[in-house]
Parts: sequence; structure tokens; C-alpha cells
Amino acid sequence: MKISKLLSVLTAAVLLLGSGSVLPSASAAETVTFSGISGLPFADGAPFKGADISSVIALEQSGVKFYDRSGKEQDIFVTLADAGINCIRVRIWNDPTASQSGITYGGGANDAKQAVKIAERCKAAGLSMFVDFHYSDFWADPSKQKAPKAWAHYSVQQKADAIYSYTKDTLRQIGQTGAEIAMVQIGNETTAGMCGVLLSDGNWGDAVWNDLAKLWNAGSKAVREYDPDVLVALHFTNPEKTSNMQYLAKMVSQTRVDYDVFATSYYPYWHGTLQNLTSVLGSIANTYHKKVLVAETSWAYTFRNYDPGVNTIGSQKDLVSSVSYPVSAAGQTAFLTDLFKAVAAVPNGMGIGVFYWEPAWLPVSSDYQTAKQLWQQYGGGWAYESAQEYDPDAKDYGGSGWENQALFSADGKPLDSLYMFRSVTGSGQSTPQPQEETGQNLLQNPGFEADGGWSNRPAGWTLKSTAADHFDVRAEDVRTGGYALHWYSTAAFSNSTAETSVRVNESGSYLCSMMLQADETASFTLTAETSGGKQQSVTGKGMGWSVWQQPELRIEANAGETVTMRLTVSGGDGSYGSADDCVIAKVNAQETTAAPVTTTEPVTTTTEPVTTTTEPVTTTEPETTSPEAERVPGDANCDGKADISDAVLMARICVEDHGAVITQQGLKNADCDRSGSLSPEDVTLLLRAIAKMAFLE
Repeated sequence: MKISKLLSVLTAAVLLLGSGSVLPSASAAETVTFSGISGLPFADGAPFKGADISSVIALEQSGVKFYDRSGKEQDIFVTLADAGINCIRVRIWNDPTASQSGITYGGGANDAKQAVKIAERCKAAGLSMFVDFHYSDFWADPSKQKAPKAWAHYSVQQKADAIYSYTKDTLRQIGQTGAEIAMVQIGNETTAGMCGVLLSDGNWGDAVWNDLAKLWNAGSKAVREYDPDVLVALHFTNPEKTSNMQYLAKMVSQTRVDYDVFATSYYPYWHGTLQNLTSVLGSIANTYHKKVLVAETSWAYTFRNYDPGVNTIGSQKDLVSSVSYPVSAAGQTAFLTDLFKAVAAVPNGMGIGVFYWEPAWLPVSSDYQTAKQLWQQYGGGWAYESAQEYDPDAKDYGGSGWENQALFSADGKPLDSLYMFRSVTGSGQSTPQPQEETGQNLLQNPGFEADGGWSNRPAGWTLKSTAADHFDVRAEDVRTGGYALHWYSTAAFSNSTAETSVRVNESGSYLCSMMLQADETASFTLTAETSGGKQQSVTGKGMGWSVWQQPELRIEANAGETVTMRLTVSGGDGSYGSADDCVIAKVNAQETTAAPVTTTEPVTTTTEPVTTTTEPVTTTEPETTSPEAERVPGDANCDGKADISDAVLMARICVEDHGAVITQQGLKNADCDRSGSLSPEDVTLLLRAIAKMAFLE
């Protein structure tokens, strides 16, 4: 993309709009657009724009109040949603209370009950959740990975069983609130181990890695059984140590840990440059085909201390020379803008967002005795004497240590920097969910469960194997249920096939899809054909163990015809893979366009993005013949209004950003000067109209 041209166009927006009503007063935040993200829960294709406010219930119980920008008291969850945040991260400890006294250890007193309270608030505010299991009774980080008190003497297998049960039960409790769980983190900053299984104790050898993988997979299994659409994240830290991060990613791959997102903490005081962050996350995403995420970050807006505790970042000496952001709300805005840009720069849409850590951890009182009583009663401070029974090093008594890094002032009013999240957008694309678009699955045996065990002649399917070892149904590498179609071949093979057919009773468009995972030597083709002679196909390659892809296609069929879906796979020496959760279903009648699915997986279809040299447009719908009366001048994204988001989209199209998506109707709307094509003059005219310096007709 020609960045300088795009910046010159968007600079006009800042100059014209200033701090008016179109953007909040923190309009210095440059718009950051994430392109090509799939598999996320947000309808607009946006990334995770998150905040960890785990301590908020304890703070409110201690008397802390939060306000909107006008100074009116307001539920903080509503304020965060209004500021552009779409997901709340919450840490969960098993039992953060003293055995004898029952006094909380502090840190927000974040057990499962506290998480349920936060979930209820998320549900009411329309925010999704990122659930962070520490599998400990108090803080877990690279230097502390202690098992909960109740699990202290468990074997590795007993810990795995306990993790599975605890995770599944806690997710069930949270889910009963109606809150949407978008992602679950299995352990917190597990760079050195988890739940008492420490890599150093096993000299970083295969045995201890296998033990740790068993714990991770126990948590992942619980998440998959709760809801297979929820993302599973592993969380590490110190991205400045590039070789360490790459080693961690390599080992979790080699030990076959089932997860979706490689997450890291990134605090600019300690964790290197943003350029290095993009590089290391990009390397991991490209090598292991995992989404990547910044799960924790922050920046200080002042060095002032508002409570009796000691702040983590207290003076200029706590900063590093490589960081040049001012300690101010404007500095927070600039830092977060650059951080989102760094994550968005990870290739192929694999960077999926950023979470700010504890932006609302405010002081409960400036008076020590008052603060101490509140800390011990409700848990709103960092740690107390009671925690020493579990962690003898828990000596950082009281205080938040973080209020000068909050996105709220000490009296609970949002800073301008909070509203930078509004400037982070998605491409407007999201992955369609088949269950929302289609009717009943017509397949007799979609998940290979009908035979109740091993079979090379599964009900409803015809298998033709060329694999040396096996190509059949078995209880191996399944996605859901107990069985899947699985193959393994010690020698290279070509064109093993699995085929199924259904007779359709209605004319229309039919979706054909399946879930696949395979090694990198494997290639596949999914074909759909009708007895009337139509045929469609989609091809792709395996991305590694337990990295599930979903090739899918649509085909038109007439009533009475047979629709056949066929999987063809080939592989090299040692190739493996499995197929599960297959679908043939009629697309609902109300769907008027058959938009191709946007995915991060390497699947190739015959549907190509449409680009031209004069109008670099990527389109997701066929050109329409809408009458001129339907034109909405300036509404490039066709959301019914013309605003700054349309100007940004138009600017991206003008500078040939092929990640930008615009429909033919959007192009017609964007032609503000009615010249017959989209040009920078149209962007300028729209910006002037937004600033009320011109009008569109």
C-alpha cells in the first residue's frame, strides 16, 4: 500500500474534523484497519479491542465510582463499550483466600464467582468475554506458576483431570449468564510452566514438555466441549527474546497442543520495539498458522501516585530509551495506535487484536488506614499479608500500583486515550456461520459417528484408499464427537477419496463444507457436483496437527437432482489428517448473494477478487443495477450514512490497498463528484461535507 498517499488523504480528515462530533476529542488517533480477519465473533470483521478490568467489582465495592465524559456517573461497562471496546478479559484464580481467616489475598479477589458477576455486566453491555484461567490461587507469571492449594500434591494426570473439570464447570457458570465467551486462555504467562509443572524442573526436556502439553490440552478439551467455536489461547511473555518465543511456539507444536491463538504480553518498558513485536509474531503466525494477539499492555499517563501503594512505573528512570511516547493521555493514544498497527501488520490477517491491562484499577483512598481496611475487606489492592500462606513473596502490600497507567483519571472520569479504540476498525468482512445461513444438514452421517467405531465402509460414504497405512473412520484426531475420517501413510500417496451424496427436494443453492486438519505435506480438493452436470471445487493444503480448516463451496441444484460432495487427499511420507463435521444444506432463501467465505486458511477457490488498474476494487457481491434513486452519496461502506469510516475506505481504495473491500453499490455511492470513477477528489469532497464545508448531491 502507498502509505504516504493514504496518510496525506487522512491528514485532511484530522485538519477538517478536529475534535468535533464525528470523532471524539482524541481524534489524533490514526485510524487502524485490520483486514482479512476471520473466525472472530464481531459482525463488522473488527479485531479484539479489549480491556482487562478484573479488579472492577472489588473496586466498586470499595466505593470507587466511574463516570462518562460529561461527569455523569455511568456503568463502566457501558462506558467501555461506548469507547469502542468489544471484549473484556477476566482473570480467574481457584481460591484466592486465606485458609483460616477467609481474608482475600487481594488482586481483585478474582475467583469464579467474581467472574460470573463480570459476565453479567458484560452481557448487559453487549461485550464479549476473554476468560483467563491462571490455574493457581494467586498471581501467575513467568516467575510464579504454583498449583492451587487444593491441587498441591496432585500428580500431573490428576492436575490435568482437575484442569479439565474446573475449566468446563467455570465456563458453564459463566455461560449461564448469557454472556458470550469469545476466547479462553489456558494459563497466564506460561513461559516457564503452569500449575506447578515447571520446565526448569525437567531441564526443559521432552518429558516435562509432554507433561505441560497434557495440562494445556486438558484445558483446551474442556473449551472445545463447552463450545467448539470459542478460541483457545496460550499466553506467553517477553517477545523481545525472539529465539525464546520461537522455541516456545515450536515446542507447543511438537507436543501437539490444541490451540488457536498464540498470545503475548507486550509492555513497552520491558519488551522491546514494536518492529520486533511484529516480526516475532509474524514469524510464529506464518510458521505455525496460529492467530496472534497482545493479551496485556499499558502506558502511563502520569508519574503521580494517587494512593499509599508504590506504582510499578513511578518515574522517568522506569522507562527505556527506545520508547519515545510522552507520559500523558496523548502519549497513551499514540502508543496504542502504534501497537494496534504493529499487530495489524502481521501478515495474512493473523494478528487479531490487543487487550489493555487493568485500565480502571483506581485508588480506593489516599488515606492509608482507610485504604488498608477497604483492601482487606474487598480485595481492591495488589496483595496482603494473608497471601503469604500461598506465596511467601507476596510483600507488595496494598495499592493498585497501576492507577497512573489507567485510561481513567483517579476520580473515575475517562481519559481521551480511552476513546482511541473507536479508531480501530475491521475490514467489514466476517466469516458467515453456516447454521445461520442454511437449513437442515441433509447428510446421513456428517460426523462419521453412525457406525459407533472403526469402519472402512462408513454409513452414507464411499471410501477409496491409496494411503499405505489407513484411510478410514476411527477415534483419532476428532474435532467433535467420538470419531472422524482419518488417514496416515508412511509412504507418499495420491488421490484417496471420500464421497457422499444426497437427493434434494428443492431447487436452490446448496452449501457443501467439512472441517479438515492435516500435516503440511497434505493437499486436498473438495468437489461438489450435481447429477445435472454442474461442478464446483476448492483446493488447499494442510497447516499442521489440529489446525482445522473449513473448505466450503456453493452449488446450484434443481429439485430431484443428486448433490455429491467428494474429498480428495494426497500426501507425502508420514502424511496424516482427518475430516469431520461435514455439511450439505440448502442456503436460506433470504440470502440474495453468495459471498465467498473470508478465511485465514490457505484455501484456493475459483472465485477471485476483482481488481482493475483504474479502480482497484475488491468486491464481495456481483454488480447490481440499482436505480440512481438508491444512491447514498458518500456511503462507500453501504451502512446507510456517510461519515469518516467511508472516507477511510475510499482513501484505501484510492491508494490501491487490495485488502480494502467495497461493493459496486459502494463505488457508485463513493463517486461524490459524479465523474464516473473513484478518485482522491471524491475523498476530499466527502471530508468537506462531513466538516459541513460542502454538501453532496
